[in-house]
Amino acid sequence: MTRVLLSPILIERGLEGEEFSLDFETAKKLTRVLRLSPGEMFVAFDGSGREWECVLTATQSEDPSGHKSITARAAILSEREIKPTQRVRISIAQAIPRGDKMDLVLQKGTELGAHEFWPFEAERSVSRVLDIDEGARATLRAERWRKIVEQASSQCGRAQVPYVHAIADFSTVVGQGMSEGRCFMLDESDEARGLRQVLAEDALAFEEESPPRVMILVGPEGGWSPREREWAGRYGVEPVHLGSLILRTETAALAATAVLQWEAGTLG
Repeated sequence: MTRVLLSPILIERGLEGEEFSLDFETAKKLTRVLRLSPGEMFVAFDGSGREWECVLTATQSEDPSGHKSITARAAILSEREIKPTQRVRISIAQAIPRGDKMDLVLQKGTELGAHEFWPFEAERSVSRVLDIDEGARATLRAERWRKIVEQASSQCGRAQVPYVHAIADFSTVVGQGMSEGRCFMLDESDEARGLRQVLAEDALAFEEESPPRVMILVGPEGGWSPREREWAGRYGVEPVHLGSLILRTETAALAATAVLQWEAGTLG
């Protein structure tokens, strides 16, 4: 069944038993792209873990003055039961890669159940954002990335949309990761051990009621600098690797997420 993300304000009106107007983008998607007609059903979710079965009640392609527009109204039929799926809360902290590689990390990370994303600039990052236009470009990127995870959540059936934080620096991200749980730094240095080996020796307590928090730190194409490794070690970050395979930065984030989900019993 078609799924769309709706704002809590619209959902609140629907929960009061009233028909409510859909926003322009949602109305366009349902009526023009998916060709739904009044009487057909769809699923609405609020991004925080709840979703409802709804029915399209009315559509209109032009306003009374004759100008072309798209409007639609809907009503909530019932709330859907959502089973807990997260046995581990994974934060992907990704050094911003070149081009549109970050889009892939966001899309597939959402599918793999990541809880949130922390894009950041590393010392050897090729893509520099924070020092350009006083952060204006960084803000626009973050807004675009949030739309990407919203679309990915809708497509893969997630009721909870992962949060994309504003672009930060390395120290801010590491401090956040260590304050909430364990933090693994994907690294090729001699000090790094296999992620599965580390988990076997010091296992995470995977629970649906209180899932452990884990941050995965993924470096840029140029790798970590000595100062970043030192800083991470000072905070207690655990350096790990993913075996003998050589992975690109965007692939490493997804592979590590998959390993954690496998260990949690969510994948496989």
